[in-house]
Parts: sequence; C-alpha cells; structure tokens
Amino acid sequence: MIGKLILWLSVIWLVPLMYFFLKNEAKFKKNIAVGVTFPYEGRTHPDILALLVRFKKELGRVCLALLILAVALMLLPVSFGLMLTIWLVWVDLCVVLPVVPYVRCNRALKALKRERGWSDPRRQQTVADLTVAAQPEKRASPVIFVLALVVSALPVWWALGWGDTLEGLILLTGPACVLLFWACYRWAFRRKAEVVDENEDLTAALTRLRRRAWRRCWVWGAWFMALFNLALALSFVHPLAGLLLLLLLAVLLTGFLVGLEFRLRKLQERLTAQSGRDFYVDEDDKWLWGMFYYDPNDSHLMVNARVGLNATVNMARPAGKVIMALTAALLLFMPLVGVWLMGEERAPVTLALTDTALVASHSGTRYEIPLEEMDSVELLEELPHIRRVAGTAMETVNKGRWRCDEYGALTACLDPRTGPWLLVRAGETTWLVGSSDGGAGKVYAALRALLAGQIAPAGQSG
Repeated sequence: MIGKLILWLSVIWLVPLMYFFLKNEAKFKKNIAVGVTFPYEGRTHPDILALLVRFKKELGRVCLALLILAVALMLLPVSFGLMLTIWLVWVDLCVVLPVVPYVRCNRALKALKRERGWSDPRRQQTVADLTVAAQPEKRASPVIFVLALVVSALPVWWALGWGDTLEGLILLTGPACVLLFWACYRWAFRRKAEVVDENEDLTAALTRLRRRAWRRCWVWGAWFMALFNLALALSFVHPLAGLLLLLLLAVLLTGFLVGLEFRLRKLQERLTAQSGRDFYVDEDDKWLWGMFYYDPNDSHLMVNARVGLNATVNMARPAGKVIMALTAALLLFMPLVGVWLMGEERAPVTLALTDTALVASHSGTRYEIPLEEMDSVELLEELPHIRRVAGTAMETVNKGRWRCDEYGALTACLDPRTGPWLLVRAGETTWLVGSSDGGAGKVYAALRALLAGQIAPAGQSG
C-alpha cells in the first residue's frame, strides 16, 4: 500500500500544476491569450472576456474531476502491476484532458477575431530584431558548469574504484546530463529576439528577461544533476537517506522551475500591458490550436514558445514530425508498461538443476551458474536485507543487481515471499536465488549430492 501511495503522490501534483499553468494562459502577455493575438482594444471586449471566463471554469471542472478520480483509484485493492497500468492511463488523461478546454477556447477566440476583423494579414509575419539579438548578454562562466561536472563525476569515480562497473555506468547519467545542460544553455542564447511591436526598448527588455531565465534554468539544472548523482550514490549504500535526499532535491528543483516560469510570465504580462495599440506581431496562423508551431518557411527545428520560458519543435520540419510522432506514441503506449509488469508479477520464479549448471529463471530472464565455477553454497531460511541497484523489485520477484550489508554485491533471482533461498558463491559473483514453489531446499539437497565433496554443508565454506 505504501508503494502505491508513493506512486500516486509522485504525479498527483501534475493536476494543480496543469490547472495553474493553463489558467495563466487566459492572461494577456505579449498581446496573446489562450494562443490568440489581439489588438489592445480586444483585451476588454466583453465577448472575449466571457470566453476566457468560460475556459477557466471548464478547466477547473476537468482538473477537479481528475483529482477526484486519482483519489478513488489510489484506494483500489489491486496488484501493483494493475495499479501501474491504471496510473499510466490516468497520467495520459492528465496530459490530454486539460488541453481540451484550451483548444475549444482557442478556436472560439480565433472565430471571434475573424468576425471582428482583427486578423490583419499585414501583421501575420515573423519579425526578427537582429540588432537586439546580437547585443552582448551577461552569461554564466563556464567554470560553473565545469565544477558541476566535477561534482557529478565524483560518485562515478567512487563506484569504479569500489569495483562496481554497473553502478558506475548508472551514475554516468549525471555527468552526461550536466554536459547536455551546458550545451542547451549555449544553444538558448542563439534564439531570436522577443519582438512584440515596434518598441525596440521593449524588445530588448523581453529578450534580456528570457535569457536571464534561461541562464538560471540551465545553471540550476546542472547543479541539480550534480547533487542528484551524489544522492543516487548514497541510495546504493543507505537507501532511505538517499531516497529522502532525492525527493528533497526533486521538490526544490520543481519549485524553482515553476517559480521561474511564472515570474517570467508575470513580467511579460506587465511589460506588454500597453502593447498592441498600433503595429504588433501576429503569428497565429503558424500556431495550430495555439500550441503547435508549423511554418514551412522557417528552417529552424527548435523555436521559442511565444510566452514563458519553453521551446517547442517546428512540425513543418521532417525531424519535428518525427519528434511529435514519437511523443504521441510514448503517451499512447505508456500503459503497456503496466500490462508487461502484470505479466512479470504473475510469472513464477523457478529453480532447476542440470548436469552442468544451476538455473534460476523468471519470465524472459534466465541465470545460469555453472557447477564447475561454484566455490560454496548455503541454504538460507531467512532472506537477508537486500537493496536494489539495478533490476526488478516487486512483491513477487526480486532480480538483477542488488547489494547486501552481510554479503556485498549480489545477483538475485528469487521470490521474496517463499523460502528457503540459496546463496551461491562462484568466482567473483555471489548469487541469491530461490523459487516460487519453495523448492530451493530440494535443489540444495540434490546439488550437495551431485557435488559431494566439493560443496560444504550449510553455513560452512567449501
């Protein structure tokens, strides 16, 4: 039950985040509300205000329904695999359903805009102020990223020095992400200026604000990954302390990024409060439903979102189509992970002894321990406390790489509910295996008979 609760608590906050994020779209920033650009006079038009009020009410009802549904699903007495399937379906709904009121409002606003004659073809053009974009900008020193890279690499050095190659490879994700964030930071400053109207001072101010937000985002992200790697390494040794530190870091980073996004939006709203009286940039024809950018005449793959901090892909480019298709496929097929896990839960763990090897199997996983490589074997009536490094940890099966204070690094394949279990030492590898039918005792007796004189009695070294 605790695992299921943690599962839901890890994502249920997405609903209020989606609500406040999309609700914020109803405020005019850079002459845009819910993805539609209006002149200054349109901001106070009663029909537009009525549509925005309706949008916020519909959005609130959808998000409230999602929260109630999450609480109800959380209490279902089902297996973890089925719960994960339900959870992933709910995550898909959480991503898609709040967008439906947004799209409805966007289409209604565009229709009203056409009806009122506010769609001026002369304004439907991309304006790039190269002078502002080329101005020198305060940038973070590369030393900041280098230090983050060094800190993130320390756990890798520790793991490899300890002799655990797998842990070292897992921890390599930290330095890789720091380098990626450094590259993203350098790329971010190459984006076009934030042109709203003919006011060059406004363009310069909006551009500086976004670039400052980018700088903070990628610098903090790099240091988060450095500290995350330290916490991940700690979790291999002290799971509870490492997990708590990982959760704390995730909460702090999420709070920082959300705060950064909404602060930038607030500044964009305030600075452009008087814009749109004469000339203003209108690119609505290039934004499908106000969300997806499509411009065959733009050679860029990545473009700035019109408000806030984000970037998106140009769906007119072949690579943009591929990225969006893969994203949609990922959302669509995510629940299949839960279906696969349900099969993993139901599959038994088996233990068999052949003439040449001890074989532990589960689902599509098969471990073979050659008899000629065995140094010792013990029959354990109690399962020692083990911690997962990489692999599967469920109520019905533990397999993969694990660690134990008493026996060190382990390769496991067992059903934790059913003992006894076999502890086998073979060369530099220690194995902890068992079976769902509790037949490890019989296998142990047969193994001793097969290797008489080579394997010591239980509890002794051979």
